[in-house]
Amino acid sequence: MKISRRNFVNLTSAAMVAAPMLKSARAANTSADDPLGIRADFPLLKTTNFLNTAYHAVSPNQVVEAGVKFYQDRANPADGIGPFLAEGRQVRAKFANLIGAEHGEIGLIHATTEAENIVAGNLDLKAGDNVVTDDLQYNASFVLYDHYAKTKGVEVRIVKRDENGRTRLEDFEKLVDDKTRILSVSWVSHENGLQHDLKSLSDLAHSHSAYIYVDAIQGVGMLEMNVKKAGIDFMGCGTYKWLLSSYGAAFFYVRKELQELIRADRRGMFSVTDSEKQVDFLSYPDAAKYGYATPAFGAISVVGVALDYIERIGVGNIEAHTVPLAHMMRENLVNIGLKTDTPEGNRSSFLTYFHGKDPAKVKALYDAENIKLTYKHGGTKIRVGASLFNNQSDIDHFSAVSAKIPLL
Repeated sequence: MKISRRNFVNLTSAAMVAAPMLKSARAANTSADDPLGIRADFPLLKTTNFLNTAYHAVSPNQVVEAGVKFYQDRANPADGIGPFLAEGRQVRAKFANLIGAEHGEIGLIHATTEAENIVAGNLDLKAGDNVVTDDLQYNASFVLYDHYAKTKGVEVRIVKRDENGRTRLEDFEKLVDDKTRILSVSWVSHENGLQHDLKSLSDLAHSHSAYIYVDAIQGVGMLEMNVKKAGIDFMGCGTYKWLLSSYGAAFFYVRKELQELIRADRRGMFSVTDSEKQVDFLSYPDAAKYGYATPAFGAISVVGVALDYIERIGVGNIEAHTVPLAHMMRENLVNIGLKTDTPEGNRSSFLTYFHGKDPAKVKALYDAENIKLTYKHGGTKIRVGASLFNNQSDIDHFSAVSAKIPLL
């Protein structure tokens, strides 16, 4: 079904009626311009049309205040770090609840890419093995597996997207075989917003005794996730995009049955149960072992507040609100005559498109209207996304400005 402004309103209204009552404390303040009742938490929106959460988030006031408080407390620090460590355990549990995992399956690391490095480093990759990914995967994965190709002789197989921006299951099936050790994909691609069918891909990997690794930074917090239903073995997820937080903290999901296989690649006082000893240390038996050294307590404190904020609103409500906005932007861009790199009907909150004009002039056009976007591939390709705080007026504004591009 094509999404026009009229049927967008109908879709959104239906979703809000069908969904459970919003868990946000601001639910009573919802309106057509503020469907989730949260725009007041984001002061930047008074001056800026921010459509760039796929790059990094605007944090709500509550998250910003948590960060300020953390650093204010550094002026008179507590006697020990026990409360910080306890907060880290609570944050791991909150994230586990968000993605349908067990608490012991979540480790705290520093960045999404760190997770995939730990996984790859534990698989004893060697000549004759292959790794399968697609050309929609994040760049860091290509750097990682290029290293194994050059140093270990591992074959890297890359599925190419079709003319509509989609990678198909049958194309993965042609490349995955009994020599495949890991299938590496993004749940939602940074390149064009494509949401992969993780259950089909995990079934394919497991049918060849391979593992599936998922980069989830572009999906968690925007879309509902259940790692058990999806069949995921390993997953990394940073916190500075759809989790509305900042840099320095990330989550590492390792399926419980695979935690003996995936050893901690570094060791320190926080990877063992009793760091006061000097011999005979016992490592944590669960994913806590992946946090080996002093973590980024400030970033962890902030993401704890952000997870509470998202939980109150409800990821289902966020998904139901933002995905139709993305569909509308795609339809409007196509009607303008611009080419998109995102398949029609794709279920995520952002997309990409090509403008075919001078990148500097296009960026100047959007900058003059305070519209924040991501400019990729030298500015020839643009990424735009709807976050939980965006509304119909934001999309109308973006579409009206985009309609001027053919005239440049």
